[in-house]
Amino acid sequence: MRWINHKQDKPTKGKRAKSVRKRPMPRWTRRSLRTLGVAAIFALALGGPAWLWQSGWVGNAMHSAWQSAATHMGDAGLRVDQILLQGRRHESPDRITRVLNIERGDPLLAVDLKYARERLETLPWIRTASIERQFPNTIRVKILERRPMALWQRENKRVLVDDEGTIITSRNLERFRDLLVVVGKDAPAHANALMTILAREPDLKQRVNAAVRIGDRRWNIRMDNGVDVRLPENDPEAAWRRFARLEREHKLLKQDLLSIDLRIPGQLIVRTRADRTGRNRKVSHRKGKNT
Repeated sequence: MRWINHKQDKPTKGKRAKSVRKRPMPRWTRRSLRTLGVAAIFALALGGPAWLWQSGWVGNAMHSAWQSAATHMGDAGLRVDQILLQGRRHESPDRITRVLNIERGDPLLAVDLKYARERLETLPWIRTASIERQFPNTIRVKILERRPMALWQRENKRVLVDDEGTIITSRNLERFRDLLVVVGKDAPAHANALMTILAREPDLKQRVNAAVRIGDRRWNIRMDNGVDVRLPENDPEAAWRRFARLEREHKLLKQDLLSIDLRIPGQLIVRTRADRTGRNRKVSHRKGKNT
């Protein structure tokens, strides 16, 4: 076996050993490298957690840890045994059960309450919902349903709308046949305000069959005998009260009229069924005057 000696030969006498000296780094370079190093440390400290969070790694890790803990707690007895529902009147129980997607025996802590609430609020009848756990084995669900207010007629079809003008459903409308029918592109958005006005005179309101929104400005009210009552754009409530007073005093709805126009303050313009040529008759409300 050959051995190789790595020791350097000693310099011979009379000859000066040569040494290689490294050139010193300039001072400005050392300062720059030091600054870059500090900046890199800060970037890792600040940007690292942000990158981990944005990438979803932190969220996924926390979710996995929570699910694991929930499963272990379920093994200890914290499992769903009953679901209590409060506030339901119109929405289908089967549809609520399907969107909740919570089964008996699921780990109680594994139920995603926020996600379940969001799914519930996608159902047409449900305006708001809240879901909470009740230890050791109960999920309590509270819902607030939309209040049906009117039937919106469009293109010869009717849909049920609530007091915010939101469409609820177009199915099984027979049970809501006593609701007011509103017509017009923007009728649902203004129907709640109209219902408030009509309710000021409850006896007269009972005789209202439909309301037609005209030009996004005002309403024509169709009474149960076919008479159209034309309300003004400005202060329709005052006109409705005036019509109620005139009805009590003169029984206008028992007369042979096609329309009653209340758009001009202080005047009543009526059109009779006998006169279908379009001629109208003005009646002043001031005592002693008829024009």
